Amino acid sequence: MPDRTHPLAQAIGEVRRLAIRPLASEAAAAAEIVATSAGTLDAVLAALTDPALPSAPLERLLALIDRFRTSTAIDDDPLSATALTPCWAVNLAAAANGQAFHLSAIPLPCPGIVQRRLFRADRSLEDRRSDAAEILREALHDTACDIARLPRAAELFAREFPDQRSNSRLLPSWLLLFALGALTPAQLARALPATKAGAAKLLRQLEANHMANCPAPFAPFSTTVTLPVAFPELWEAEPR
Repeated sequence: MPDRTHPLAQAIGEVRRLAIRPLASEAAAAAEIVATSAGTLDAVLAALTDPALPSAPLERLLALIDRFRTSTAIDDDPLSATALTPCWAVNLAAAANGQAFHLSAIPLPCPGIVQRRLFRADRSLEDRRSDAAEILREALHDTACDIARLPRAAELFAREFPDQRSNSRLLPSWLLLFALGALTPAQLARALPATKAGAAKLLRQLEANHMANCPAPFAPFSTTVTLPVAFPELWEAEPR
């Protein structure tokens, strides 16, 4: 969805290199899903350009949800009605184009800003507004945590491996593992690129420094490092 110069496009390319190539039947099924879903995504993207949408992020999001809500207050089964909503398309648009939701002044991926229950009309407007605010706050908090953790992960690596050569692939290997949580040698080899044996050696170096762990043969390596991030709960109370 973003153009090739967009940082998110580069991230998508990285994930594609990591991913295992699907079987022909899986690729055909995925292509069919993309083809049938394109209209829904286009409709959401077009709605985001409507000048009638409110400017405030929460009000803007609620207006977008109301525009695509198919459930009504008298539905016999409001839960089933939410299955047809473009919840996924709204989240995809927010991940690729957060500024269209007025969430940030610069392009900032904000995944998971809506959940299907927000499209249910059997719940009061006040309940939906409260839920939307909480989900949006959590999504923004998670994004802020991701931004804060990566520099700290790089600082941790610099302390653990202070004498790395400039052409070493250990740092990008660590950052990929930390960001994704788990990697197989084959996945890391495709991402670098490198040989599978070379990637496995890099992961074992991280394991030797207690930054990664492989619980069993042929299992993926996972990061053992957690970097808690705390932000002040500014919305809970006004400063004194």
